[in-house]
Amino acid sequence: MRLIPPRGLAAAICLFALLCAAPLPAADDPAGSVKNVSGEAAVIRGKTPPRPLKPGDRIYEKDVLTTGKNASLGVILRDNTTLGLGPDSRLVVERFLFAPASGGLAQALRLSRGSLAAVSGEIVKLNPEVAKVETPVCSVGIRGTHFLVHMDPGSETPEEAAQKPGPEAQP
Repeated sequence: MRLIPPRGLAAAICLFALLCAAPLPAADDPAGSVKNVSGEAAVIRGKTPPRPLKPGDRIYEKDVLTTGKNASLGVILRDNTTLGLGPDSRLVVERFLFAPASGGLAQALRLSRGSLAAVSGEIVKLNPEVAKVETPVCSVGIRGTHFLVHMDPGSETPEEAAQKPGPEAQP
């Protein structure tokens, strides 16, 4: 049996306490959830085919959210940011981290087509420098609380354009 010297034991206890005090978010922590859906809306995760969205579904980092014609989608992120996607939209949750206790904050969204209306949440209040919305033609840093972005069709890449919410979508 090996004894740990008192000095080493104290260091081990301090390290353990530090690790337990500020838990890191798990990679599978949701970024948010679907609040409402009207019409066809879907999520694409990785290389899986589009899956229809319904209220209560979880949204994760790297998810691709799409809406069909005459559709809309409402999402609430964990920091209380609210997102509204309009008809024929495509949004990727590129990066989302909300761990304010450890200083971990990030929000990066990419809108390649359609419209996005948003009301910013805690991330922007705590550190507006880490929140942005990218489009094929510009990157917008979020500094205020309300904003609207609209992208006309045809701005997205061919791969992005192929991703539609319905069963006819190309994975």
